Amino acid sequence: MLIKHTGNNELTITGNIKSVEDGQEIKQAIDAIQKKGVKSILLKIQDSFSMTSTVIGHLMKTVNIDRVGLSIVVGDRRLYQLLEELSLIDVFNVRLLDRTAGR
Repeated sequence: MLIKHTGNNELTITGNIKSVEDGQEIKQAIDAIQKKGVKSILLKIQDSFSMTSTVIGHLMKTVNIDRVGLSIVVGDRRLYQLLEELSLIDVFNVRLLDRTAGR
């Protein structure tokens, strides 16, 4: 997994989110953005089909306790379906990347 800061309040994640270390990296990256005082964060998760419970828990804290707006764009339908099954689509403002756009 690789995380890139692709904007002031934007992170792009490539690769599958699967390990404890991945969760820690994401948590640290989100915390670093929050320290800048931003009111919203955009996560672009390009190709991961899963997300650890640690990441989901930290995102819940970010939204519900820290009151930071969150938007997530996912590139894999399986991750979208997972978040949908957990009733997190509206909480995290999740949308599925349309890979057919521009073709």
